Amino acid sequence: MFSFFKKNKQKVKEPKAEINASLTSEQIVEIEQSIQQLQQQIANSDDAKLLAVLNEKTGMLYHQLERIDLAIEYLEISLQHKKSIGESYKILMSLYNLKRAEAATNGSMADIDFWMNKMDSMRNIAKQVTILRD
Repeated sequence: MFSFFKKNKQKVKEPKAEINASLTSEQIVEIEQSIQQLQQQIANSDDAKLLAVLNEKTGMLYHQLERIDLAIEYLEISLQHKKSIGESYKILMSLYNLKRAEAATNGSMADIDFWMNKMDSMRNIAKQVTILRD
């Protein structure tokens, strides 16, 4: 009823994964070289588990470079090879949400629906992975 004696708890916000916009040109070159190596490994592999890992790493590196569409493409391929709800899952959800917000800003209902459907499919993956764990 009354909250005179309750201490005001300050909510501690966890830091969000932010896109690093302050990469040096050397770091960008290093990341691009790593991406090329990973793409060569992807081209030479047919092992689904390895392809999941390689595509995930490539998507994460594209995310660091803020190449959102390529990051989404590789992270989606990774999930096709192996469903998981790790860090790449969280990043992919945040990228979908970013794209949805961009579509809302542009007033495109079709694009909003498209990205919302993508987010729904990700939630289904989370359900499937959670159910399979138990």
